[in-house]
Amino acid sequence: MKHESSPPQVTIRPCSRIPVALAVLLALLQLVSPHRAWIILLCGVGGMSLAAYLWARSLARSVRVTRSLRYVWAQVGDLLEERFALHNRGTWPVLWAEVDDESNLPGYPSGRVVAAGGGETYRWRVSTVCRRRGLFTLGPWTVHMQDPFGLFTVTQHYEQTHSLLVVPPVMELPSVVLPRGVATGGAVARQPAANLTLNVSATRPYAPGDPLRRIHWPSTAHRDALISKTFDAEVTGDLWIVLDLDAGVQAGEGEESTEEYGVILAASLADKILRQNRAVGLVAYGARYAYLVPGRGEGQLWRVLRALALVQAGERRPLATVLTEMRAVLGRRTTAAVITPSGAPAWVEALWPLLRQGVAPTAILLDPASFGGQGDLSVVRSMLAGLGIPAHVVAQGYPFRFSPPTRREGGAWEFKTTATGRVVVVRRPREAMA
Repeated sequence: MKHESSPPQVTIRPCSRIPVALAVLLALLQLVSPHRAWIILLCGVGGMSLAAYLWARSLARSVRVTRSLRYVWAQVGDLLEERFALHNRGTWPVLWAEVDDESNLPGYPSGRVVAAGGGETYRWRVSTVCRRRGLFTLGPWTVHMQDPFGLFTVTQHYEQTHSLLVVPPVMELPSVVLPRGVATGGAVARQPAANLTLNVSATRPYAPGDPLRRIHWPSTAHRDALISKTFDAEVTGDLWIVLDLDAGVQAGEGEESTEEYGVILAASLADKILRQNRAVGLVAYGARYAYLVPGRGEGQLWRVLRALALVQAGERRPLATVLTEMRAVLGRRTTAAVITPSGAPAWVEALWPLLRQGVAPTAILLDPASFGGQGDLSVVRSMLAGLGIPAHVVAQGYPFRFSPPTRREGGAWEFKTTATGRVVVVRRPREAMA
């Protein structure tokens, strides 16, 4: 995407008042003590100042700096590349031009010094690896130039800006992290099924209207009475990802924090379940909250990634309060994946009503002690085990790996020249960037 080439704000300022003071001094000397040397020096100073001003004026009118970006969004770990070009349409050369960029993307190069001859264009590229998620601004930028005598400074300020959204990375997760009910296996809900499933839970006396395929023949023969089978319902409904962003329970700093690990786990879990054509929703309360109703497909994945790119931890609502408020939207045959570093028993107690209404919870616990914080997960894990809720612990230093690019490619763009001289654009995978 190329920035709009609107005219910049241009100013020409003298660098020093020495030439003016020298010209005044020479004029006074000529008046007091007339001599040919004063006239020659005065003409030299005046001519040099005039040439410097005309040079600076030409730079102000003829030089323009443009920039273009290939994409409007990137992912953490991607190589961001932006193209700059200094166009000199005048006859006076640009001996040096300092380009000062005010972009707020972390790690983005902020300046460069270039040059271009008369009627020439100088192009260069600026690249950096996106290390942090969020919404950032590229631009504005300022160009500083001078005449060869250093008497005048030309400043061009470009107000154009471009927003860049950096979404969290999608990592490969082990199978044990899959919430109960969407994983392959025998996970079931604690509610009887209205229809036949593969999970036989118990038997009961035959009731009029029961189909013959419900009859449990071994029990019928043993009791000499018709006995029917009952089935458990498989939890294959929507998945709600509940990300705890309460600032009071977070630990670590920057990329190595429970907040960032939680965001990565939420994004990766959403991607994994959406690949299975399941519906995924998101709830995250913090300084900025996110609430997405369950949906399917690439569009929902983009909405989840965009929401996770903007969320931040803050003092909003404790996890127990969030889970209590979600009882109204969580129905039977749904799964809730809770991602939290909290060791408070209150949020586990809030899961019990969800269990009673047919929700299958799963907990992904971030160990705060491994991130340098305080907290013990032993009580919470014991309570979850007592309720029959699966719990998985993720500690700092977990070996995340980028998810296989089955639906979209990741990495960095490169330009390669073929044997015939043709330039082609190729995508370098993330594994090659490590």
